[in-house]
Amino acid sequence: MANKRETYSDTEHSKLYGETGGTCPLCIQPILFTKPGSKKPTRGYELAHIYPLNPNPAQSKALVDYPAPADINGLENLIALCPTCHTQYDKDFKLSEMVKLQRIKTGFLSDANARLSISKYALQEEVYEILDGIISYDFDGADSAKIDLNLSTVDQKLKNGMSKLLVREIKRNAADFYVRIRDHIKHLEQQDQYGVRLLQSQIKSYYLAMQQQHPDNKDLVFNYISQWISQKSGRSIMASEILVAFFIQNCEVFDVDSN
Repeated sequence: MANKRETYSDTEHSKLYGETGGTCPLCIQPILFTKPGSKKPTRGYELAHIYPLNPNPAQSKALVDYPAPADINGLENLIALCPTCHTQYDKDFKLSEMVKLQRIKTGFLSDANARLSISKYALQEEVYEILDGIISYDFDGADSAKIDLNLSTVDQKLKNGMSKLLVREIKRNAADFYVRIRDHIKHLEQQDQYGVRLLQSQIKSYYLAMQQQHPDNKDLVFNYISQWISQKSGRSIMASEILVAFFIQNCEVFDVDSN
């Protein structure tokens, strides 16, 4: 018996559109536009089933090792595509294209979970002053001399599960900023020891939450922690990434024995 295509509410459309960031995941063309002479936006997308709604014989043969989702009409199996990409995907179905869309959808859902978690985790106000210090760092000043810092702990933590370019950036930031941030934190501890300890605990807690969700992807864990700090503090993502690099060296983020 053939599966019936469902009709989706405006709220469901908004959720699926929002996942895409406003562009077709395949061709990166805008999927919302305003027609000439109109003041209201028009949908330029269609809701596509990632796993085919009703596979034809050829598709069924290709999908033999890929079980259908429990709810084939569920939002987890839908993605917003421009009409051209949707038509091409349905008419010229390729297993590799389905796997690609599944990977993109998994990324969308992962990002949504990370955004949701941002509202659940608090961040001490001490982080504002630390980030402002990072932003105002004077590379041409007297304290810009290279510091001999042992980064073997960072190497051990990041030897698996993270891209080499990101490892390089984290090590560079740790070498440039670790001592300065450490000294700043020591100064803050003299004013409010418990506030600083709470901040360190919050960083650790959020790291553990992200690590639980993405145990094999340190790139994602690092990026989500950085985004959390940036959005909570209203400071730049670059300064937040530098602070996360500090906490990697300082042992709140990532474990030496993690794979």
